[in-house]
Amino acid sequence: MPSHALTIDLEDWHQMLSRRLTGKYSEPSQATVVATHRLLDILDEANIRGTFFVVGMLAERFPELVREVHHRGHEIASHSYTHRPIFTLSPEEFRSDLRRSLDQLANLTGSPIRGFRAPEFSVGALGHWCFDILAELGVAYDSSVFPIAGLRYGIANAPTKPFQITTKSGALWEFPLATWKWHGRPIPLAGGTYYRFLPQSTMRRAVRDLGATSGAVFYFHPYEFQEGVLRLQDVDLATRLSFAYLKYRVLHNFRTPRILRILKPLLAQLEFRPLRETCAALQNGRAI
Repeated sequence: MPSHALTIDLEDWHQMLSRRLTGKYSEPSQATVVATHRLLDILDEANIRGTFFVVGMLAERFPELVREVHHRGHEIASHSYTHRPIFTLSPEEFRSDLRRSLDQLANLTGSPIRGFRAPEFSVGALGHWCFDILAELGVAYDSSVFPIAGLRYGIANAPTKPFQITTKSGALWEFPLATWKWHGRPIPLAGGTYYRFLPQSTMRRAVRDLGATSGAVFYFHPYEFQEGVLRLQDVDLATRLSFAYLKYRVLHNFRTPRILRILKPLLAQLEFRPLRETCAALQNGRAI
């Protein structure tokens, strides 16, 4: 049966939104721990092992959570240390951030970290210098490329199936995010946002078609499985009344329970395995 990848960006909604609104990082919230445990139970029930791309700041605050994810059989990979988009960093800043993340997560899990995903899919081009640094520091695969022409991210000419990127430090595998052709145009299908907005009939057709081939990469966040309404607690009144905060609060709470309703049948229909295993299979010339 063709295999796919279920990936989780293990970051804290409250911390990331606080930085976006105020320019400052807040402490990661306990809500992320609760939501992640709920998601782990869902994956246990479906007997699925995935890949968790972990933000270093969250791992620093909740190391036992990272160990729990690893203990339950999921792969731990890097989502950077500070979750800053790559286009805001110099090559040396990126190298330092990545090295710190890889060392930290390897110490928590007891094994080398093989995978990386850029914050906000902020790669921008297949020839980006970040791939040289990833290979230089021993990363075997990346999953940052969204093969669409998006407003915030995406590389329109990128392949839609796993492919290799050659760098001066060696080759690494790229696992692009899942898309589906509809009337000849690629539709993003990978993340929770699309599960909230796309018609359910479209999702069923897409999953049926994807199930016939290998290599589709899906991604979600713990906050998309949090029970109750997402809201910031430790911000001033002016921030709470700002248009930006109201926009994100509406966006991230709109139809969120629908994600799990659509995801559960997908978990039952498709076969998933961690990206590290898929990467090893490709490196050894085996089919995925």
